[in-house]
Formats: sequence, structure tokens, C-alpha cells
Amino acid sequence: MTEAGARRRTPPTSAPTTAPTSAPTGAPTARRRTAKLGTSAAAPSASARPRGTLKIIETRVYRGPNYWSYEPAIKLLVDLGELEAYPTNLLPGFTDTLLTMLPGVGHHSCSTGRSGGFATRLRDGTWAGHVAEHVALQLQRDAGTEVGRGKTRSSGVPGRYHVVYSFAEESVGLAAGRLAVRIVNHLVEPVKGFDYVTEFEQLVLLAERAAFGPSTQAILDEAALRDIPWIRLNQASLVQLGHGVHQKRIRATMTSQTASLAVDIASDKKLTNQLLAGTGVPVPRADVVRSADEAVAAARCAPAIC
Repeated sequence: MTEAGARRRTPPTSAPTTAPTSAPTGAPTARRRTAKLGTSAAAPSASARPRGTLKIIETRVYRGPNYWSYEPAIKLLVDLGELEAYPTNLLPGFTDTLLTMLPGVGHHSCSTGRSGGFATRLRDGTWAGHVAEHVALQLQRDAGTEVGRGKTRSSGVPGRYHVVYSFAEESVGLAAGRLAVRIVNHLVEPVKGFDYVTEFEQLVLLAERAAFGPSTQAILDEAALRDIPWIRLNQASLVQLGHGVHQKRIRATMTSQTASLAVDIASDKKLTNQLLAGTGVPVPRADVVRSADEAVAAARCAPAIC
């Protein structure tokens, strides 16, 4: 049974006590650009009104040390579209509205070594992908997960960027990234029906459902202090500690030293299928559906059809 989730939170009205940074880790640094007309695209006319064209092209989840960071991270490949020609200093009201909506963002240091560095970069001019990175981090923090490292780098293709940010819970990190892109687009071109408070509340509820209970979290905190890597194996409290022949599994406070854990896993067909596939054992593809529409969607994505 999944343990109790985290305490309910509401949208913040003040900045957090500690601000996340955007210091790079593990990957080569890239040349910083100054938001001046003509550096990345043709200068827009004074009367031009941009559209919210930021979109996610590709999503990757790194659950361990990787090219971009020593920590687990999510990488979004984003396309700015026409926003490549519009750094934030050319978007009237964008910065003030963002800092009102998410005051904690303004306190990010953004590699400047001081609180408020990102707010300065917003006013001097930075690009939409970079803004989405900081928004994704702050959304996770406001939802109750402690994260604080990110970076945005050019992909080498004009208008496309690698947006990399850390996460504590994968599902929350992915949802925060998608919401961050929607928020940036909404601030550029207001979207009818978009309600930030409602969207944020959904993120908080997701974080609460995904949160480990106190006993499991205490074990994982101690594992982190001892440099023992861990990975979540399901949406509940099944966790793997270590790798290879040294790995151990726990579910809440029950360990793999008892056969009871193996019996419970074997009783869950979907989880058994998932764990066997993860080790390279050939297994038939299977999905759990609860409606006729879900069954049709799953059938359409079957390998023989897709």
C-alpha cells in the first residue's frame, strides 16, 4: 500500500529561503549570448506581436549520472519558433508578470553567484527556453520537491535548445516541464481558459500522490548520505538500492531478504512484466486498460500497428 503523501501546498506568495541555481555540472560550458537584436534572428518590427510558439520536440529522462549532470535530470529539446527573435526584454510585461506569478524565480542566482541574478537576466534579455528551465525548477520546489540545478544550451540548430533540469520525482519533473512551457507561451500570448492556480494545484496533487511516506523517505535519505544509488521501480514504494550483484530492494520497510516481497511482485502481472523487461528478458507487450477507449488507444500503439 502506498504511504501517505506530502502536505498540501498552495501557490507561493513569497520567495523560498534558498534559491536554486543554474550552475552547469558535468557538461562542457557554452558561450553565453547577450540579448541584442541580430544575434540569433532578424530584428522584429516595433509593432510586431509574437505568438507563443515554444514547444517540446523531445523528452529524455536520465535517472543517474549523465553527460549533462552528475544528478538525475530531465532534458527537453525545445523549439522556440518565432520566439527566437524575441528575448525577454522585447516582450512587454513578460518579466513583471512572471515574477508576480512565480516570485521565487526572481531569486534564482543563474550562475551569477548572487540571489536575484535571474531577474537581472530577464530584464537584460534571455530566451524562452532558458525561462522554461527556471520555471520548471521553481514549480517543482513550490510543489514540495527540493531541486535546484539546471542549464540551457544551444543544440546547434537555430531556434532549438537543450533544456536540462534536475528532478526529485520523475512524474512531477516531467509535468513541471510541460507546465513551464505552457506558462511561457501563456505569458507571451494569453491562452483562453488557462488558469495557473488550477494547473499548479494539479501539480501539487501529483506530487502528493508520488511522494514517499516517512519511513521509505528516511531510508532513502540515509542511502543518499552513504552514496548508495537508488531507483524507484513502481508508482508505490518499491525501490532498488544499489546496482548489480549488490542491489537490494525494499518496499516501505520490507526488504528483499524476505520472500514476501517476491510473492507480492509476482502477484502483480504488470509490475512483473515491467521488471523482467528491464533486465532484458523477452516478455509480451501488455497494457492495463479500464475503458473501451483506452483499449482502442493501446491497440493502435501495438508494435504490429504503429
